[in-house]
Amino acid sequence: MNRAVLHKQDDHIAAILDGMITLLDAGRLIPGERIPSERRLAEMLGVSRSNVRLALQRMEFYGILHTYPQSGSVLADYSPSVLRNQIREMREAGSFDFRSLVSVRVLLEKEAIRRCATLRTEEDLLRLERALADFQANMETPLRDEKDLAFHLTIAKASHNPVIASLLLTITPEVLKYYRHYSACAMPAQQIYLEHKKMLDCIRAQDADAAGQCIEQHFQAITRLAEKMLADVPRIGI
Repeated sequence: MNRAVLHKQDDHIAAILDGMITLLDAGRLIPGERIPSERRLAEMLGVSRSNVRLALQRMEFYGILHTYPQSGSVLADYSPSVLRNQIREMREAGSFDFRSLVSVRVLLEKEAIRRCATLRTEEDLLRLERALADFQANMETPLRDEKDLAFHLTIAKASHNPVIASLLLTITPEVLKYYRHYSACAMPAQQIYLEHKKMLDCIRAQDADAAGQCIEQHFQAITRLAEKMLADVPRIGI
């Protein structure tokens, strides 16, 4: 996907946020109450459901709405003026650049795997082994990125710090956008598998220092790429 398309997507999301403010001002969005479905919002705002989904994900990240299983998304129970200002500030805050995303991801991943190696249980090991096997079974398919992410998130969950897992779940899809848009993740699938296996070996041995080094090595190439592309890669998001 080229820069023009990326910027067009950014414009769509910004327009959706403006539309949400308009609906709020008109009383069609009520603080503390459930918002319309993605499909209904797309119809109301004249935009695609995929862009509505991206905008809602960003609003959830900023605490403007909350999503509950089988209950949909609920607008935060603040006054309309507070919500309006939050949406405007979010819209004007800009997006995340590639280097910042990669830097934060590495920090979170390193802390997650060190905690995982120290605190992991036998049940955690079984989940990690299944996640690794799942990646190996799909590493030459279109599911490669999804299964790669699943392995890393399994480590984060096994860190027994839900905040780390939540933050990684939030930012990693943004990083993957860059990978896919610019073919940034060119590492051979077999190499990724072997590095994942090494991480699991360190976790099994409860060697936190070695596990942390594995993560740093795993992200070494993409960290260098992020530095190199800093001046050339546009931001993705809002």
